[in-house]
Amino acid sequence: MENVLFANVQNLYDNGLYECTIPVASLLATVLQNDRNVATLEMEYQTMLYLSSANYKERNYRLACSQLEGVLKQRKTMWRYKSYHLSAIESSYTQFQDAELRYRIAKCYREMGDDQMAISVLQATKSRTPKLNMLMAKLQLHHARYLTKTQKAAAYKDVLRDCPMSLTAIEALIELGIEGSEVHSMVVNASNMSKHIEWLSSWIKAHAQMYGCKHLEAAKTFQQLNETTLLRQNHHLLTNIGKCLYYYGNFIQAELYLETAARNNTYNMNAIGLLAVVYEYNGKKNVEQETLIAPIRTRSTGEFKSPHWFLLAQLAYANSKYERALIYTDRALDIDPRNMEALLLRGKLFGGLGRNEEAIQAFRTAQCLGPYRFEIYKGLLACYIRQKRMKESHNMCALAVRYFSTSPRSYTMFGHTLFHSSNPQVKKSAKKFVEKALQIDEHYAPGIALMAGIFQHEGAAQEAIGLLRKQVTNYPHPKLFAMLAELLSSEKDLDGALHFYMKALRMEPTFRRALDGFDALTKVARSANAATANAATNKPSETSAASCASGSGSGSGSGNISVTASTSSSSSSNQNANNVTSSGGQSSGSGMNTSAVSTASTATATTAATSGSASATATTTTTASGTMATPCGTPNHEWLLDCEEMSNDVLELSSPAVAQEDGDFDTFSDDPFWQDIDVDITN
Repeated sequence: MENVLFANVQNLYDNGLYECTIPVASLLATVLQNDRNVATLEMEYQTMLYLSSANYKERNYRLACSQLEGVLKQRKTMWRYKSYHLSAIESSYTQFQDAELRYRIAKCYREMGDDQMAISVLQATKSRTPKLNMLMAKLQLHHARYLTKTQKAAAYKDVLRDCPMSLTAIEALIELGIEGSEVHSMVVNASNMSKHIEWLSSWIKAHAQMYGCKHLEAAKTFQQLNETTLLRQNHHLLTNIGKCLYYYGNFIQAELYLETAARNNTYNMNAIGLLAVVYEYNGKKNVEQETLIAPIRTRSTGEFKSPHWFLLAQLAYANSKYERALIYTDRALDIDPRNMEALLLRGKLFGGLGRNEEAIQAFRTAQCLGPYRFEIYKGLLACYIRQKRMKESHNMCALAVRYFSTSPRSYTMFGHTLFHSSNPQVKKSAKKFVEKALQIDEHYAPGIALMAGIFQHEGAAQEAIGLLRKQVTNYPHPKLFAMLAELLSSEKDLDGALHFYMKALRMEPTFRRALDGFDALTKVARSANAATANAATNKPSETSAASCASGSGSGSGSGNISVTASTSSSSSSNQNANNVTSSGGQSSGSGMNTSAVSTASTATATTAATSGSASATATTTTTASGTMATPCGTPNHEWLLDCEEMSNDVLELSSPAVAQEDGDFDTFSDDPFWQDIDVDITN
């Protein structure tokens, strides 16, 4: 009977019927335990191999782990007695070899959530295969915090020695801080590496640039691969290009590449997750977001991985459901604690909800994992400003400038922080940082906007107007149009102000800043019309009064005095009307046709009213939710800077008020903290 049962167990296992193997193998194991006369060490060992492996295949990890550990003990016994059956079994079934058994035990511990035990099992394996080295490298990277980066990189290097085309290992080594040249040398000098893969050097170079905070250079290197090799339009390559552009802040271009990658592979969750974030920055919050989320709504949550939960969190965030977004973000991080986008989203949610310490903790965690992300420093700066910790905020800006020395974003952020300081000496130093940003990219819209604000503060309004006119000619944007209109209005060019307000509203009908400016301009025009009408009404009465006075007697001195007084009063009234107009930022002397303003106001009244009501409804909804504040009409994702992102088409100029500096700020007066940065700029 034992032999018949054993033959059937073997047949079931060989045919992949693991669910059927488990009960039969369990019965056979019981028979062999109860009848030691017929039980042989070889049969008992092989039966337990089939039973434990079948449980492993059926995802019964806890039971499989216990049985596999028992199998390893039996294997040691057979090895001690030099049983020839052991070699025969392992030659027939490679999955029953010692390394594979230990790999399965480690996988069981990993699935059970005991990562330290999994690492211990793998470290105890004497001869590790590339598969074991890769698993150990991933576990150490995620969970072995006591190890240095060099120790974590050792397992990845072992993988590359045997499998030099392991792109995942290459990327992980570069992310850990290993020099790209060293990684390239390891790959090229591997014994089994082909010499005919020319693009691999550029691939390694691009990743070294990306993790070295040179995101634009990395994007160009990847683009060169896409244009000059047979790898063009590969979804992995397109995702990397979009990722680098997204890291750099050019969201419009990033959207194009990520959309193409998602179309080429509809299951590419890396591209889809980043695309959801880019849609949020580009103001696409409804149809596009729903299109991304639709394919995974039909799936069960059992097959969800970390990117799926992050996508749900991003959609909830876009729809202002912040508490739900936090729940989804936590689920994403439970599965993958190194999910960078989920960490950044958690920090933004905490910061927007006023939980600044938790936001700082989230951003600090992200900083430990990915210091190459600019959003980390931007988020920490926002938290410090909200807490009025100006010393930390300035240090964070300085750190960003050192890390992102080739990006205009860091210099603009530093200049923005300095410009909003109450210390005149600090405020004055902001200009040189913005100038450095514009040297890197002369059309960098946030830098242009900040420089215009600096010019206006210095009293050089015409320079600010010229700068903005040049920018909007090439890169029109409603925020820049509104800013230019305000400057023109302050310079009493009401026709020009009206023109640019109209342009802003054509591009974005619900733009509150343009709506408010347009309404203010309309009110001034109406008051100017009223003043003109009053002046015209007063003139005939003055003329008739003068005639009556002369008719009653031209020699009367009192009559002459009365006429003079009346004329003087009329002149004073007209002057007051002009003064009122000027105090509103406009002047009837500017040559503006006030009736034209009234006509334009009437023509756009319906649009402006509709837009205003829509914006007011949105504002009411956000405020009523009682969660994330939206200062100055700024979109929820723009809770830090008025001059925000890299793309010329993605710019938020509405700035929340900067908090008053704390007492520690005075320590910068004697030893300006930006002097070291000035040296770097000069060099």
